[in-house]
Amino acid sequence: MKRKRFIVPLLLLALFGLPHPSSGQSISQKYAKANRLFAQGHYPEAVRSYQSLLSPPSRDLDPGVLHTRIADSYFHLADYNHAIEAYRRALNVQKTSEQAQTQYWIGFCDFLLGRDAEAVTEFMKIPQSYPASGMWVGTAYYWAGRASERMGRKEQAAAFYRKAGGSGKTTQERFAMKKAEGVKNLSTK
Repeated sequence: MKRKRFIVPLLLLALFGLPHPSSGQSISQKYAKANRLFAQGHYPEAVRSYQSLLSPPSRDLDPGVLHTRIADSYFHLADYNHAIEAYRRALNVQKTSEQAQTQYWIGFCDFLLGRDAEAVTEFMKIPQSYPASGMWVGTAYYWAGRASERMGRKEQAAAFYRKAGGSGKTTQERFAMKKAEGVKNLSTK
């Protein structure tokens, strides 16, 4: 009789294995672990950890934040194509107040990939779709100017730089205005 008591639990362990150590972790513990991995620069592990939190979905975690953290991890790995995909997934579930920044990162990834026409298109979505997003509008115009300049479109670049220059009050705005003048001078030579 005693033998059967030990055999049944051993058979169950053989069939189902030992419980996984992380299975007892709460969602917040798993999220904290993913954030630690990200902070420590362990980006491939961070991607996997954030992805594991997406399925099954939790009411405790914002999927927009998770997709953004996945995208940020890919960005740090210089895997800009995967970063763009993840940023696009984030855009689909984010609050409107967060979308301008995410849209900027999509444009910047295209810029870093040398896809200047796509970068301009993505940057221009910010003033069109999020005109009240503050600094993101000026930043989008500036980088659209940089992408236009790389494509040899000097007039377009100067126009974007002037828009980035705004009223010329801040250091960044004055810098953009100088870029506009510099491009204008190059196009007249």
